[in-house]
Amino acid sequence: MGGMSCRPADTRQRVPSRLLVVRRLAAVRPLLIAEAVMRPPSSVEWLAGTGLLAWSHRSLRVLSSDLTVALAWESADEDPILAVGVAPDRSRFALVGPRQVQVRSADGRLRWAVEHGRVLSTGWPRPRCHLAGDDLLWLFLPDGSGDQLVVLDASEVGTEVDRRPLQTVEGFGTFILDANRQHVGLHIAVGPETCLSYRWTTGDRRLVAGQTMNGCLADINASGSFYLSMPHGSGNIAIRDVAGDSARVERRYDDIPEFGDSDDYRMYETAAVVSDDWVMVGVATGDAEQHLLLSTRTLRPQTVMDYGIDMPQNSILSAGGHGRWMTYDPRLGVVRLWQLREPYTDEVEGQLGLW
Repeated sequence: MGGMSCRPADTRQRVPSRLLVVRRLAAVRPLLIAEAVMRPPSSVEWLAGTGLLAWSHRSLRVLSSDLTVALAWESADEDPILAVGVAPDRSRFALVGPRQVQVRSADGRLRWAVEHGRVLSTGWPRPRCHLAGDDLLWLFLPDGSGDQLVVLDASEVGTEVDRRPLQTVEGFGTFILDANRQHVGLHIAVGPETCLSYRWTTGDRRLVAGQTMNGCLADINASGSFYLSMPHGSGNIAIRDVAGDSARVERRYDDIPEFGDSDDYRMYETAAVVSDDWVMVGVATGDAEQHLLLSTRTLRPQTVMDYGIDMPQNSILSAGGHGRWMTYDPRLGVVRLWQLREPYTDEVEGQLGLW
């Protein structure tokens, strides 16, 4: 992973004339807050309450909210890094390897290492982990005989707290957290059509049975009251309450007003909750992607983003749900943090503020 910068790139390609996915929507230029460049390939995700985590098989970086480096570590081990978790206060980080999981202090000093009970490859599917603030380390371990969710006590020597089989085989798991990290959401994609999502809690240092979510969990708002559900292969986009899992509003992905009647466009699962009022979704047009701002009250499109540069497919990343979102170009290793310049109106009378 290479150097970081907070300067806008000066060698940009203009977006082609097909920018207006929805012909009657105005294109809006968002505000670029910061930019970071990493050596590709790197895995990138936003950790609620911590910042941006970017890692490869040999290194990791944690970036603060302005995308400056807050923690950096380079591995000297032979085993590759397959998954990374970081404590909310950045005091520790966890690494998952082919056979072991270990926890290190922020300075890289090894605190403990244990076998996680599986033999994992560097290819697909990949494990995931989440290092919580209550000294619990959550592991998603994919396996040909059945995926597992494992919880370890991160405060001591990695003592196993609980282990549960999941209803998937060799799935791709993602932990999704609210800003306070009060709930642990787990989304598992399996093949081109199937997904399962869970909401997990703990009690008396053991797992409480996970609530199966009806939708495909894509992102959650900052307070943890609702989540964005995106289709996996086909299905519905929905805003759903976390408590009770009922749908506030729901639409088929190909039935978004003024958009869904065209075969030229495809919608994928990458999306972000921008605020309590807005979500950002991606629409693929050939090799590029255009981003639509949807109202959380109606899921109607409000505007299309004009970044001034082409965005690759699946480029949207969550940034915590406080009025911002990120884009990531894995080919160039460029992460950008964006913000809407002003509130927007939707079909409901009145203004909707971002903050």
